[in-house]
Amino acid sequence: MKIRHILFSAALCAGLLVVRLAAAQEATPLPPPDGASAAPGEGPASAITDPSLAASAPAAPVDEKRACKHTVFVEEIPYTWDMLEKGTDTAWIAYSNGEFTKAVPVFARLAELGHPVAEWLMGNVYYFGQGVPLDLRTSLSWFEKAAMQGCFAAYAPTAQMYENGDGTLIDPGKAYMWYNIAVAQLPQGKERLEMVERREKVAALLTPAQLEAAQKRSLQFEPKLIVPPDISELPEDFFKQP
Repeated sequence: MKIRHILFSAALCAGLLVVRLAAAQEATPLPPPDGASAAPGEGPASAITDPSLAASAPAAPVDEKRACKHTVFVEEIPYTWDMLEKGTDTAWIAYSNGEFTKAVPVFARLAELGHPVAEWLMGNVYYFGQGVPLDLRTSLSWFEKAAMQGCFAAYAPTAQMYENGDGTLIDPGKAYMWYNIAVAQLPQGKERLEMVERREKVAALLTPAQLEAAQKRSLQFEPKLIVPPDISELPEDFFKQP
């Protein structure tokens, strides 16, 4: 199987692993995005080429800006995805074991509801063709949906796909926008420098007017969070395992 690569930066992948390690302490069944492989060469971001990068990533508190799943408040009432994640622990084990036909339907139905982590995961599923036909257009659609909800892990792959024209026409303006949004949420360090380099690479392809427009879009960006539905509104067989 030919391995496709996404999440261009190994350092960024290791950084996203920090989010997973910290979020795991919250015992959320659906695993947060981390950029690490679920299995050697098969996971949702096999761009980690040096295993030591992942192994050395320290656990740290989750930065809210770099989280993927957020609590949504409507008239001061909190709405979370937790109650809708039944069965995702089993699905994630199946996914990690390469049993994609068992795992993907579980994540797909959550993604259809707007679960940002599931959207991000479906981006990977279609990018690598895991249990579904490889489809870069659909992959980009899922990545961008997650990015629009403020899922930090989706920014780089969305930008990269627009930069390379994967599943879409090459669009350096959109690539710049998503890279710039990611840069704004990274602390000083190697990860940020690598992201800046990517951003400046696509900036060189833009006219001054195009660059100004892309910068403006990134500065005006605000995540549009989807409110999780009430569990009583779901079909009776929603949690049925495939």
